[in-house]
Amino acid sequence: MASIAYWIQRADFSASDHETVTSEGAIEVLRSHNWEAESRLQAELEAAGKECCPPGIGFLAPDGPILHICPTIGGTSMVHFHPTRARGLLDVLRSSKAVHTKLGVEQAEVVELIHWFFAGRHDWIRRKLPAA
Repeated sequence: MASIAYWIQRADFSASDHETVTSEGAIEVLRSHNWEAESRLQAELEAAGKECCPPGIGFLAPDGPILHICPTIGGTSMVHFHPTRARGLLDVLRSSKAVHTKLGVEQAEVVELIHWFFAGRHDWIRRKLPAA
């Protein structure tokens, strides 16, 4: 079973890198992290008129794809899938349209996406998430 490193991104754009986990470990981290506190920080930053972003957890596959999950207070998630890693400005311009995003993803589907991502089935994820 593949192990992949992950990061937790906070609403203030800070992030912490973490050691590799299996898909089951990734699901456990996703379930156990205090997303309510992260959402409160986002709300505080927004109320103060400060720049912020949705908090989330991200996974970087060894061959470059990224799965980024942003849980919401309502229990669903916003999920972004980047099929390729940009290596330069030209890659960013080419790949910006290749980001696959879905809002309102239920927990069961997030778990399924994590399993497929860790299994390297990026083709399956592209079919499940619409391209932006």
